[in-house]
Amino acid sequence: MNKKDANDVFSSEEQSLLNCLSSSYLSIEDVRWLKSKRWFKRFLKIYSKELKKRYKNKPVIKKEIKPVKEDIEVLDFTQSIKMPSKEVIEILDFTKTLDITDINGIVKANEKAKKKVKLEKNIWTFIIAICSFILIILMVILINWYLENKKTNEVLDTIYEVAELEEKPVTTTTNENKVTTTKEPTLYDIYGNMSILEVNFDNLKNINPDTVGWIKVNGTKINYPFVHTTDNDYYLKHSFDKTSNKKGWVFLDYRNDINNLSKNNVLYAHGLVTNEMFGSMRKTLKPSWYKNKDNQIITIATPNGNLKWQVFSIYTIEPESYYITTSFNVDEKFNTFLQTIKSRSVYDFGVAVTTSDKILTLSSCYDDEKRMVLHAKLIN
Repeated sequence: MNKKDANDVFSSEEQSLLNCLSSSYLSIEDVRWLKSKRWFKRFLKIYSKELKKRYKNKPVIKKEIKPVKEDIEVLDFTQSIKMPSKEVIEILDFTKTLDITDINGIVKANEKAKKKVKLEKNIWTFIIAICSFILIILMVILINWYLENKKTNEVLDTIYEVAELEEKPVTTTTNENKVTTTKEPTLYDIYGNMSILEVNFDNLKNINPDTVGWIKVNGTKINYPFVHTTDNDYYLKHSFDKTSNKKGWVFLDYRNDINNLSKNNVLYAHGLVTNEMFGSMRKTLKPSWYKNKDNQIITIATPNGNLKWQVFSIYTIEPESYYITTSFNVDEKFNTFLQTIKSRSVYDFGVAVTTSDKILTLSSCYDDEKRMVLHAKLIN
């Protein structure tokens, strides 16, 4: 609009707004710094509240109001920030009948409103800065998650290509229609035609010489090569190709030797929410998994052949070191260990375990507070 003086022609609404601005003693210096509709409105509300507080006992009067050039400048300001005239009039209309004889009240109300609005603006600026910082952090985390996820998938694609993985059923036939079986039921009869895994370990070792085996757990996405090194830390933050990756990889406890099995042989991996690594191990805690006999035999392939393990316990537990004990100096301690981990199971598999057994333990994080654990015994 940019009208210059009070002699210009104003609409009735503009004239009413000018009267309110004039009677409220607001100058362009009082409001120019606000710069936005939101903060201007907030300032007016605080200012009007302070005026009412300071002049609440003054009589209501009808006074002559004569807008001046400075009022027009404030009017132009309200229009530049697209502040509706009706909202300003609604807030300041009471000042047209306010008996203001002491200008100190105006000054103090103005100062109080400025102080409060500046404090609120600073707080909001701080909050926005913090939120922006957090958003940037989250974006960096999300981007890193995406890149690591992409890298893991690329590594998996390479692994499955070079491993030449082949699953062959264990079935002996004498002719086209006959199958040779033993007289007494074996584990193969009970659990169906268990298969063997054929893996090209030479190709895998070309990518990572730490490769010592391959594990497959039916009914889950666990179907990976696993590695072995001198500690239990490296593969928590490195992928199969030894590049840095928070998804880590499946690894055998450094105290174990896949070619010379311990009493308890432990495999670790992160329990990723994407179901990669040991993330899909959460399925083993559901009745649909553990009541399905096809899932109760775990296969581990090594360069020396296949190992079959029969599941006998699955559970979640707060972090502890007991269930990952790998060796026992006396059978009595080992027997106590076996009975303890068996009793923890959420399901009774009806599998007997003795001190002559070799145990496989899969360990992973279930959530921020618990670990999920699976135990199986060697059966071949």
